[in-house]
Amino acid sequence: SRPGQRGRHVMALQAALARLGYYDQAASGVYDACTTRAVQAFQQDRGLVATGQADKAVIRLLYTMPSETPGETLMPHWYAGGSGCIPWGAAFELQDIWTGNRFTCVRIHGYSHLDAEPLTYYDTIMMRQVYQGKWSWARRPVLLKYQGNVYAASMNGKPHGIDAVPRNGMEGRFCIHFFGSLIDGSQRIDEKHLLCVTEASYARWE
Repeated sequence: SRPGQRGRHVMALQAALARLGYYDQAASGVYDACTTRAVQAFQQDRGLVATGQADKAVIRLLYTMPSETPGETLMPHWYAGGSGCIPWGAAFELQDIWTGNRFTCVRIHGYSHLDAEPLTYYDTIMMRQVYQGKWSWARRPVLLKYQGNVYAASMNGKPHGIDAVPRNGMEGRFCIHFFGSLIDGSQRIDEKHLLCVTEASYARWE
């Protein structure tokens, strides 16, 4: 949706923005200046570029609701409790959705998202197999398991930054994103990470 459009899809957009407190007008179905400002405010709060257009990233954030059903894959928003789900220094398991590979990691750092390293040399081997033997920035949907809870997440496989775990075979750390987490440099949501988190939310730990 974009400014100037009309229809039921615009009315649904306005209703969704109103539920979150961004739109205080009656839903008219007209993408007017008030709607544009509401979308811009929503984008700014979610770390997106404030274009005023309801693109795919906006729609996913508006309508994808994290599950809170016990036993199901959880998708907490990073800035609404997600960042506290895994304490710094905690060890947890990751399962790559596409290959089924599992390996254990430890949370090293991270404010805008979770920074981690494989716990052992064997875990690094298992992670590297996911990327067919070559480290990569490519995003992949993963499940993260910690203390019995399973969370939808997205990872990349490119070691970078300071190496905090000695003798694990990885020089640096890698990034794990939850729903709504941000890229460090731009402080914006990465759409590819968002897509992977959404895909992971439909998977179950097996």
